Amino acid sequence: MILLTDNPARSRLDDRFGFLPYVEALHTAVAAADPLPLTVGVFGSWGTGKSSFLGMWRDLFQQQGTRTVWFNPWKYDRKVEVWAALLHTILSEMEQEERLRDRVTKLARAATWLSLRAGLGHVATLATGGIVTGADVNNLLDTLTTTDAEEYRKINAFEAGFAEAVEDFVGPDGRLVVFVDDLDRCSPEAAVTVLESLKLFLGESHCVFVLALDVDVLSAVATNKFGKALTGAPDDAVSGSAYLEKIVQLPFFLPDIGFETMQMAFRPSLSELGDNLAFWELVKIGLGTNPRRVKRYLNVLNLSLATSRALTGRAPTETEQLQLAELLIIQSRHRAFYHLLTREPGGWSTLEQYVTNLRRQPQANRDAARAMLPMSLAHFAADDALVALLDTSPGSYNDHPPAPAGDEVRRMISTLHSAVGPETGPPA
Repeated sequence: MILLTDNPARSRLDDRFGFLPYVEALHTAVAAADPLPLTVGVFGSWGTGKSSFLGMWRDLFQQQGTRTVWFNPWKYDRKVEVWAALLHTILSEMEQEERLRDRVTKLARAATWLSLRAGLGHVATLATGGIVTGADVNNLLDTLTTTDAEEYRKINAFEAGFAEAVEDFVGPDGRLVVFVDDLDRCSPEAAVTVLESLKLFLGESHCVFVLALDVDVLSAVATNKFGKALTGAPDDAVSGSAYLEKIVQLPFFLPDIGFETMQMAFRPSLSELGDNLAFWELVKIGLGTNPRRVKRYLNVLNLSLATSRALTGRAPTETEQLQLAELLIIQSRHRAFYHLLTREPGGWSTLEQYVTNLRRQPQANRDAARAMLPMSLAHFAADDALVALLDTSPGSYNDHPPAPAGDEVRRMISTLHSAVGPETGPPA
């Protein structure tokens, strides 16, 4: 049994989904960008490979000698001000240069003061990467009310000082590439403040900021945050998409991963069904092409098949493997129907027969056929995704087996419960 991890690619050599041509094309476009800074958005939904795309791109920059910084904002969310953690992560990288240490320390103190003014208080040092000590924070707290004017002048100069430090760090013709991964995993407030900090504090630097996020999630967050404040304004001014357009100058939408590409990447992890066409058709219809979802499903399926062998003392037949694979999709993607099967295991076969025969029925007879279904199954017949999964009529699957009998369904449910628990499984 080979388990698939969720570790993202960190090298161009790890490209499993055909991202490299897109990485290289985007790299060429960004290399020609001038003047800086530039903010690039790499947009994709959950589990579609954003972190792998960024990892491969970072490897390309590093191979060419470009300095990079990697920042995971969700590690700091609800612990410190995330935007302050971003500033200190960048400053900590620059602090490694002895000649810049004094200047970076002054900038770190200014950034810490910003955190204090934002109400961060005694936990400010968590975001400073060790550049600013607890004693520094206490001294700043003591001076907040007595030297505000001086401190404000320092803050107003932060942007210029940061830009100068970056230029010294990378050279007059260089650039610092800052990768911000998983921004959409943060709380909504933290995500928006990170976006705002790029404009407020880092807007004059020789930097390229690469943000990996789900554009729909961040757009909804921004709309919710600013919508009320812009009541009466034109619709395009209120939308979260319009807000992101002001932050991101170069949007890039992650390409769809072809199912055949994903199948080739994951086939070696399956010891028994890897070459079974009916199985991969089942996966395509039931789960789609989200790599993370399919990886987790394959891991759970491998564990469930191993559990079945341990419980029965024999290897499951190919038909039993396919039936268990389908039941696992039902458990993860159609939970209400799965819960019904725990009470009425014969419902799988009944609904499958109805779905399979439906194509053969004239349109006028279909309502009558649905009326003959048990009441507990009637509303499931309207679930198009479930109907597609259960359809075993000719041409729908390659050698797809029919649903098992009720007693066998009970045994398979017991196997899944032993392997992964009654309410777990691959995420919906």
